[in-house]
Amino acid sequence: MFGNKKEDLRKEKFHDICALLNMTYLGIDEFGVKASLVYFEHFNKFTGKIRNLCQSKSPSLETEINLFDYTYTISTGKTFHTFEQTVMFINSKKLGLPEFRMKPETIGSKIASYFGWDDINFEEYPSFSEKYKLTGDEEEFIRHTFDNKVLKFFSKTSGWTIEAANYYLIFYAHNVLVPENILIDFYRVGMGVFDLFSEDNEAVN
Repeated sequence: MFGNKKEDLRKEKFHDICALLNMTYLGIDEFGVKASLVYFEHFNKFTGKIRNLCQSKSPSLETEINLFDYTYTISTGKTFHTFEQTVMFINSKKLGLPEFRMKPETIGSKIASYFGWDDINFEEYPSFSEKYKLTGDEEEFIRHTFDNKVLKFFSKTSGWTIEAANYYLIFYAHNVLVPENILIDFYRVGMGVFDLFSEDNEAVN
């Protein structure tokens, strides 16, 4: 965890980003953002704490963008492991997504896939399938959602986790607290991912 000085400096950086991006710095979650996270497997399984919450809403209230740090602790017998990650959570009527989870492939998940466990792969994009494990019940809908522009983008990058359901999209790198000096870059990548899945861009491939 951060010491007080480091936490203050990080909070100051989030304030700066809010001013730059025309977002509102809320700090802690007083308006129920965390309650919406129960729709996502990872956040439903591990209850944690939101801090440095930044939020913006479109004039029509059609889209809400949330940027924050998230901390949770897992108990494994006598030991405790604390995880921290910076998260973008988007609630937008521009989305209409199947329920899915995309996370980095591991040796364990590759072995599980070999023995028949779920993993949606794309033969035409082997790099994507090598880097990511993609799961969800509505395979045909998910394949439609992961069109060429989405697959091309994620074939060129790695390490991201995305969970989605209908109007909700969450984006982060597991157990990565994004450094203050690249928070703005993380935000821009997250907005790019939002654009990839937005219905406004469905016709672009």
